Amino acid sequence: MRPLADRRPVESAPPPAWLAGCRAGEPRAIAAMFDELLPVVERVLGRLVGPSPDFEDLVQATFEKAIVGLPRFRGEASVKTWITSIAVHVAQHHLRAGRVRRHLPLELVADERIGAQSPDTERRLDERRLSARLYALLDRISASKRVALLLFAVEGRPVEEVAALMGASQTATRSRVFFARRELRKLIAADPALRDLSETMLGRAATTADAGDEGGER
Repeated sequence: MRPLADRRPVESAPPPAWLAGCRAGEPRAIAAMFDELLPVVERVLGRLVGPSPDFEDLVQATFEKAIVGLPRFRGEASVKTWITSIAVHVAQHHLRAGRVRRHLPLELVADERIGAQSPDTERRLDERRLSARLYALLDRISASKRVALLLFAVEGRPVEEVAALMGASQTATRSRVFFARRELRKLIAADPALRDLSETMLGRAATTADAGDEGGER
């Protein structure tokens, strides 16, 4: 798939100050691009892929593709939207490859690496354990459905934007969100803690996806 800015106009924004320098290969401009867009890339990849030792490699792959694709960037979308579309495709490719690796369970991390055990520390660790378990279940859902669901329900993006980022039709996107939500509900049915963790996400997904196309997966 081609990056979003190469496919269709989504929003108009002034070009960033570092753009010309990046196209010329200037190190300072590339560093400025990295500093500005790194939080965007890390957030999107973190939410789509979840905890993984491959995370840094995926961030690097996204910026490599962005630098190579800069000559094709026409400014029809903001740079944040443009690099988000690249990160989405990097994540999809990684997930489709079927080689997703997860970090070791937090229970196996030595106490001295965690630090003093306070109630707040325990709460954060419990949340991270639940998050890791949820992503392990998401790994069992196809990449296109999983990414559509997370972009829509967790990132809070409208169906139209999710469709554009994924290079899909809005009908296919609604179908993916609907079926991903249904599959995930079945997977977490036996785990009350995970049901609580995913309640907000699945509830929002239901609002739009149930009203959309249910004719089949695209």
